[in-house]
This record gives sequence, C-alpha cells and structure tokens, in this order.
Amino acid sequence: MKFLKKLFYTFISFTIIILSLFYFDVLWKSPSYYKVEKYTELEVPVMNMKEYDKIISTHRRPYIYSIKAENGATVSIVGVEHTNDKNLPQFDSIKYQWIKLNPDIALVEGRMGIFFSWIHNPIEEYGESGLISYLAKKENKELFTWEPTRQNEIELLIQQYTPKQLAMFYCLRPYFSFIRNNKNYNAEEKIDDLINERTDYTYLKNTFSSYKDLDKEWKKYYPNIDWRNYSNKQNYMPEGIMYQIWNSSNLARNKHLIQIILTSVKKGKNIIATVGVSHAPRIEQTLLKALKY
Repeated sequence: MKFLKKLFYTFISFTIIILSLFYFDVLWKSPSYYKVEKYTELEVPVMNMKEYDKIISTHRRPYIYSIKAENGATVSIVGVEHTNDKNLPQFDSIKYQWIKLNPDIALVEGRMGIFFSWIHNPIEEYGESGLISYLAKKENKELFTWEPTRQNEIELLIQQYTPKQLAMFYCLRPYFSFIRNNKNYNAEEKIDDLINERTDYTYLKNTFSSYKDLDKEWKKYYPNIDWRNYSNKQNYMPEGIMYQIWNSSNLARNKHLIQIILTSVKKGKNIIATVGVSHAPRIEQTLLKALKY
C-alpha cells in the first residue's frame, strides 16, 4: 500500500513538473491549427506552380511585403528559405518585421515537434518557424500553424481526385522525401508503414492494404517508372497525376493561409506569417485584391 501511495505521489509530482514546463514555455508543443469557419470566395486565383516556375529564378529572396487593410489591420508576409543556419541574414529580416509590425497573431508553416528551450536553439531546430514561435511565446502572442489539417486538405482535394489517387499521393510524397536522404531501406516495408499511417482518414481508409495495391494504382499512370527509386533534380513529383495532385495540394494550403489571414484581418488583428519563399509571390496578388487594393 505504501508503495502504491508513493507511486501515486511521484506520478502527480511528475505531471505537475511537466505541466509547469509547458506553462512557462520551457517545453513547447506544436502550434495549434487555426479553424476557419467559413471560406471567403477569392476574386484573384492563387498562382499555381506552373506559373511560378516562370519566375522562380528571378524574384527577390527573401520575399517580404506588408499589406494594410481598409480597417487598419496589417498583414506581413515573410517568404524565406527553409534552413536551420541561424547566421543567415533572413532571420534578421524576420526579427525586423516582427518589431516593425508588433503582430497580434503569428502564423508558421508546418507542424513542429516537442521543443525544450533550455537545451535547444529554435532556429537550429525549426528554422524560421522556430524563430517566430520563440518571438510569439516571449511576447505572449497568439501562435498557429497556417497549414490545414490533413483531413481538411483531403476534403478539399476529394472534389477533384479519387480516394486511390489521393492515397497514392499521400503515401509517396513522404516516401520520396525519405529516399532522398536514406540509402539503406526496404521499399515495400517502408511504403507499408506509410500506408498504415497516411490512409487512416475519411475517404482514404481501406484504399490500399499493402504496397501491392499502391503498385497497381501507380502503374495505371506510370508504367515505365518504378516508384521504389524515383527521383529527379527538382525534387518535384513526376509529370501527370502526381504532379497535378501535388500542385492542387499546394494551392489548397495557400488558400487556407489566405482564409486565416482574411478571418483575422476582419477582427482587426495584425498578422505576421512566415512561409517558404515560393508561397509569398504566389499569394501576393490574391491578398492584395482580397484586402481591397
């Protein structure tokens, strides 16, 4: 009985310590998703990747701009390279924009893992998202990821693509990233793991039971390409259905970011959003029109 009592108090003490570390921002959790209740129709479409390819080598980097809405709220878009090199000047640009705007809401790309501020450097761990998160927590600002949830993204894309096409895409996208950085792996085992992980969503459940099902779907579109060792210099998807879904997924993410901005601006909030450098020019004209410029 004494042992159980001691174990109980140890558990309670441990829980209090962990909660305190989160409360005082010593430990960080991933930023929350921002739920948009109603999408506003966009008058100017977001630039797609085909159009962006025409300017990819000529636009400025970093790509930074601010837009002041009619109600006085301002949004600052900071498009930078995804990097963990804390010595690059782009991080000074982010700090400058933060001080200049004094935002109410900070938006970051992606989902960060657990972060222990006593031993980790935010930039070295999570790049620009880490820096913005640090600034937001330091000044007690609202912090969100601008990504849609996976289920939300699927619900947008299912209007254009079949469940099997989407399941193939969501399994192979992380697989292609994985094989770029790893040499020793079993392709079938890896994709089976991804099937279990990436198809556990409404519309995608039970689409594939193993790599054999994915292989069959893949060969409908790419009979002469083996997904097991596919790669190209640009790290894009192969032309055809995979590239189309990838482009649509990218557009869906950008549209969701814009909807978050529009929702927040209507509330009079100043917003800063860090994005990969390709996103910034692609949403610029859409934002300008949506904010009545």
